[in-house]
Amino acid sequence: MGNGAEHNREHILVDKNAPGTQEKVLSILKTMPAGRLLDAPAREGALSQKLSSSHDVVGVDIDEHYFKLTGIPFKKVDLNKELPFENDSFDYVVSIEGIEHLENPFLCVREFARVLKAGGSLIITTPNIMSIKSRTRFLFYGYHDFFRFIKLGDDFRHTPPEYEHEHINPMTFNELRYALNKASLGIVNIYTNRYVKAKRLGILYPVIKSLIISLTRKKAPNDKYLVSKELLEGEILIIHARKGN
Repeated sequence: MGNGAEHNREHILVDKNAPGTQEKVLSILKTMPAGRLLDAPAREGALSQKLSSSHDVVGVDIDEHYFKLTGIPFKKVDLNKELPFENDSFDYVVSIEGIEHLENPFLCVREFARVLKAGGSLIITTPNIMSIKSRTRFLFYGYHDFFRFIKLGDDFRHTPPEYEHEHINPMTFNELRYALNKASLGIVNIYTNRYVKAKRLGILYPVIKSLIISLTRKKAPNDKYLVSKELLEGEILIIHARKGN
């Protein structure tokens, strides 16, 4: 395992994901045996570098010039399209902060499932727009955390930082769970990188939280995820799903 690990240890790449996201993903993977792993999107290769000592890693990204590692297999891939791999090719697929960039997230999830072996795991992350903090932002400003499209001002022009990271597709947990289910991927558990609260609510925060939990339990009394701390207060939604046998 770990082709290219020695070479890539010479230059440590900077983790540019939301704080704590890579660490949580790595902690999930540590509970499972080594295997062949697809890092999609790989970006510069910071996660691929950390995994190369324990897994046979393949990186893919739409920009081949952005990937900075050598010694690790890499393919230029548009995740809006079919993946250039055979069925049942990987033990693991890891997709950190990728699906919110895509025009066709349902196809992407199906492709991840297709290239996974039976029993293989997908770990996928995306901004958690169902947190109370993100719901509050949408209530007052009309956009979720990590999805600011228009800068308020005299000209209303589309401006950075939105177009630096190109977050175009916010997905709720329910939508992502539906996409996973349609692709025969069952959720093992959900996690988050860190917990955040809607400070602007002040002393009203616990009241709002309690109300959301109460209303949610009435609508979906058996759904433990919708009232979990990870979903209500997590910044980044991290899902571990497994392909059925």
